[in-house]
Amino acid sequence: MPALSEDTHDRTPDLPVGAESQASGVYWDQEPHPRGPAGIPHVLCGPQQVAVYRPGEGDAANMKLQSAGLRAGILGFCMALLTAGCGGQEPTALPVESTVAVGATESPGSAPQATEPVEEAVVATTGRGRSETGEAVRTGVPQTAVATAPPARAATRFDPKRVTLRLERFAGELNQPLFVTHAGDGSGRIFAVEKGGTIRTIPGGDLFFDMTEKVLSEGSEQGLLGLAFHPRFRENGYFYVNYTDQDGNNTVARYTATGDRREGDIATEQIVLTQEDPAENHNGGMLAFGPDGYLYIAFGDGGGAGDTYGNGQNNNTFLAKILRIDVNAGGDRPYSVPQDNPFVDQEGTRPEIWATGLRNPWRFSFDRETGDLYIADVGQNAWEYVYFQAADAKGGHNYGWPITEGNHCYEAEECNREGLTPPVAEYSHNVGQSITGGYVYRGERSPALRGAYLFGDYVSGILFTLHRNAAGRWVTTEAISTGRSISSFGEDQAGELYLTDLQEGTVYRISGRPR
Repeated sequence: MPALSEDTHDRTPDLPVGAESQASGVYWDQEPHPRGPAGIPHVLCGPQQVAVYRPGEGDAANMKLQSAGLRAGILGFCMALLTAGCGGQEPTALPVESTVAVGATESPGSAPQATEPVEEAVVATTGRGRSETGEAVRTGVPQTAVATAPPARAATRFDPKRVTLRLERFAGELNQPLFVTHAGDGSGRIFAVEKGGTIRTIPGGDLFFDMTEKVLSEGSEQGLLGLAFHPRFRENGYFYVNYTDQDGNNTVARYTATGDRREGDIATEQIVLTQEDPAENHNGGMLAFGPDGYLYIAFGDGGGAGDTYGNGQNNNTFLAKILRIDVNAGGDRPYSVPQDNPFVDQEGTRPEIWATGLRNPWRFSFDRETGDLYIADVGQNAWEYVYFQAADAKGGHNYGWPITEGNHCYEAEECNREGLTPPVAEYSHNVGQSITGGYVYRGERSPALRGAYLFGDYVSGILFTLHRNAAGRWVTTEAISTGRSISSFGEDQAGELYLTDLQEGTVYRISGRPR
C-alpha cells in the first residue's frame, strides 16, 4: 500500500466525509489553506525547489523557481499505509506561491516542465451509499454540476487545458477499499478489494470472496492488496490474489470461482509463490496480466527506511522487484519462467525478475490500447515518481532505488547513474507524500480524457494527469484537488476508471467533460 514515513505513521489521520479541502500553493485568489485532505495538517519534509506556473503567461515566465515549506501539526493515528521518513526534519509550511516541478524528462538538474493549476473536484452521487437527496457532495468548491452524458469523441490529442475532471460517487459502505477491477468475462461486473480480505461486486456490495482467515491486515500496509482475473476466467474460473499471509509473508495464490462464476471457492487455493518479508511495510501488492498473457507481480523493498534490508539492488530476492511469470505452462508447478525474461540465464539472479530497483511500487498498469507499462513508486523523504516502459521493451530495467530517489541521488551529492532508468514524472513532498498509480483512460464516456494517464496522491488528495505533448515531452498536470484518501484506481471492462477512498469506504467513477 502507499506508505509514509518510517519514523511517523500519523501523517494521514482519519478524514471527515465531505469536508472541504484546498490544494496548497496553486495561485488562488485568497491565501491557500496550508493543509492536506479535508483540512488536516500534514507533514512536509523540508524546503524544496519548485517550478511555478501562472496561466496565461509564457512558458519562460512560468519557469520561476521558488522554495517552499510549511509548519503543520500532526493529527491522530494514520490508517495510512504510508512511507517516506522525514529523517528528523522539522515540518515546514507552504507559502502562497508554491507548486511543484513535475513532468521532468530531461537529465537531472535540467529545468522542469511547467505544470497546470489545480482545480477542485465536483463529486456527484449515485449507486450504493447515495445520499438521500442525490445532490452533489461538496469537496471544497460550490456544488456546480453533476455528471452528464459524455460528448462525442474528439479525434484530438489529450489536452489538459480542455477538460475538467469530476468524481461521481459509485459505491459506498465498503471496508477500506484499495482496488477495483473487472473479470473480463462480459458480465459487466466490477469488483472492489477490501483490505481485510474480502472482495465484493459493486455498486451492490455482494460478497464474491472471503479470505479473511488467511490474511494478516493489522499493519497499515498489510492485507489483501491485489487481484487479477485470468484472461480466460469465463472458461477456467481462475483468479489470483496478492496478500500478506498470517506469518507476514508476501503471498500470491490462485483460487477458482464456482461453476456459475458468482463467487470464489476458498477450498481451491493453490499457492503460486511466497516471499519472506522482514517488516510490515513496503509490500507492493499489485498483480496484473500483461498484453503478452504473463502475470506481472510487484513487491516492495521489504520495509524499514532507506532500503534497510538491502534489497533494492539485490537480484537474488523478489523484494523491490516486478516479476513476470507464466501461469499457463508450469506443469506440476504453479508457474514457469518465460524464456525471454531478461535475467533467465544470469547466475545469482532470480529468473522471474522483470524489473528491479523499486522502493514500494504502489500500483502499475498496462495501457490497454498500446501495451505500455506505467509504474508508480512511493518515494522516501522528498519525491514521488512514475516510471514508463514501452510495450516493446525487453525488461531488465533498473529503476535505481536506493541509489536514486526518482531523478535525484538518494542521500548523496553525486551517484553513479549508469544503467539506471529515470522516471518520466515526479513531484516533491510539498505537493504530496504518497503516490498512487492509476491507468491510461481508454473509455467511451469521457472522450476528452482519452490518452491521459491518471494517478493521485494518498495524502494531498490531488488527482494528476500525465501525457506526452506534440513534441513528445511528458507533461504532468495537477488536475483537481479531490479531498479523498486516494488508495487506488481501477478500470472496468469498458475502460472507465475508478478511484477508491480507503478511509471513507467509497468508490468514485472518474469522468471528464470538455471545457
